[in-house]
Amino acid sequence: MPLLKNVPDLRTKPMRDIIYEHLRKAIVRGELKADSTFTDGEIAEEFGVSRTPVREAVQKLEADGYIERVPMKGNRVCGISPYELAHSMAIRKALETLAVRYAALRITADELLRLEELLTQADSVFTQYIGDELLERFFPIVKSFNHTVFEACRSTSLSALIWAQREIFDRYRVMRVILPNRIHKSLSRRKDLYAALRDGDPDRACAVWTDHLNESFTIWRDKSGYAKELEGFRFF
Repeated sequence: MPLLKNVPDLRTKPMRDIIYEHLRKAIVRGELKADSTFTDGEIAEEFGVSRTPVREAVQKLEADGYIERVPMKGNRVCGISPYELAHSMAIRKALETLAVRYAALRITADELLRLEELLTQADSVFTQYIGDELLERFFPIVKSFNHTVFEACRSTSLSALIWAQREIFDRYRVMRVILPNRIHKSLSRRKDLYAALRDGDPDRACAVWTDHLNESFTIWRDKSGYAKELEGFRFF
């Protein structure tokens, strides 16, 4: 049985880059689960290539923290401890609150209009859908809203760091715990953030997003069953 779905055409980019990106997405989507193993040979066979580009792709995955080499077993998809994930959330908080401060001072009229349109779309989704279908339609709107806000900070290095941290959350499916439990509050927070950005108020934007992330952390910690393991952890 194949390990991967929809193996892409290798003629469009260097093979190592395509293989790397396909494997990375498979890990993020959960197609290759934490602690699962695979060999370079298995991947080479599925892509129909030699082991050289696979080895190069796997080396990059290892350097980026997605996998680790295991003697006699091949490659193991990395997991992450609750404590490490909590620290990642704290890093995300520091980065994102800085970004919304900058965004309040630098956001353009077109970006504000885009945020307003996304909030209108979200309101429409709430009136039409419930349950899993609501989540499926709401999450892309949230992602577009966040992307617009973080791009508005006008710092490519800061936004790149933010997306790197957020990818960790995608990789370990953290939003599956957080979002269903606070979807209505999530929209309300974003409306408050939009108002602060529209008014050019960096302090208020920071306060809104700080509250949002604090609540996200608390829900994740409690709903994931990590409250005891993270007892005493200071979420600065």
